[in-house]
Amino acid sequence: MTTFRVALLVNNELRRGDESLIDEWRADSDDRLWVDVQEPTQETIEPLLEQRFGFHELAAEDTLSPNTLPKYDSFPNYDFFIFRTVAINVTEHISETYKIAAFLGRNFLFTVHRRPLEAANNVWDRLPGDRRILARGNDFLLYSIVDMMVDAYFPVLEQIEECVDDLQDTIFENADPMQLDELLHLKRDINVLRRSSLPQRELLNQISRGDAKLVQREHLIYFRDIYDHMFRISETIDVDRDQMTGTMEAYLSVVANRTNEIMKVLTIFSAVMLPLTLIAGIYGMNFEHIPELHWLHGYPFALGLMISIAGLMLVYFWRKGWIARPRKRGHDH
Repeated sequence: MTTFRVALLVNNELRRGDESLIDEWRADSDDRLWVDVQEPTQETIEPLLEQRFGFHELAAEDTLSPNTLPKYDSFPNYDFFIFRTVAINVTEHISETYKIAAFLGRNFLFTVHRRPLEAANNVWDRLPGDRRILARGNDFLLYSIVDMMVDAYFPVLEQIEECVDDLQDTIFENADPMQLDELLHLKRDINVLRRSSLPQRELLNQISRGDAKLVQREHLIYFRDIYDHMFRISETIDVDRDQMTGTMEAYLSVVANRTNEIMKVLTIFSAVMLPLTLIAGIYGMNFEHIPELHWLHGYPFALGLMISIAGLMLVYFWRKGWIARPRKRGHDH
């Protein structure tokens, strides 16, 4: 069900209500209007946007499309923006993308989003106690919403970094396939953030340069601050991706070293058993005339020969360092 929240600031007096409050706003006045639309449908939003306020049909179409990337379009009487943010449950590895479309005019702001948006809700709740948010201009109101959307990236990145640090510690202690599975899920989460942050960084760069004509010059510094945050987020994402790649390589290296150790033990065991098998095979042949076959000490001689050869081979492997030998302790000088 489509819900409308309307805030109207007239002579520093704030009024809030539903869409009926829009009728009390005049486009040629200095009154400030904010219309926030949640869960829009084509039947309810297109008459409002296209017919009542004359917004372009392509902008209205982008408003309803769930896959539109962050963008900025300039129209004669308003600016049109698409912003996105991402909410990720790092424990369950469930990600949700939130989109908000904004129509910014001289004295109005329309925001449209499909699902409840925490940033818009927070600003709506703050308005009665701080009406300066709307009094300073609708562009400042837009900044307040976008600023909270961008700042929502930081807690998610911190959680991901903590998970990667924990994985690095446990991998060197005891590498396990579950750790690789967790690492791949974290890498997917960081890629979701990256896909959302890159186009948004470019959009905020456009606004901070002054390309949006309806963003007041004195408020550009606030959008530059958001752009700096978005730039830091993008850099952090790249660092985290590199860290995950390094962690994955460390995991594969630990597993490969463990496999090599196992193969070394099996190879040494096979090498020791080879001459013993040869001796047993020689004396196990069914020939009648074998000199040692009827010798009184033939059996203990064969066993002693096997033990001696095995012992000499183990000593040889140990001296070569192929079998772990105790480390020499350094002497204090």
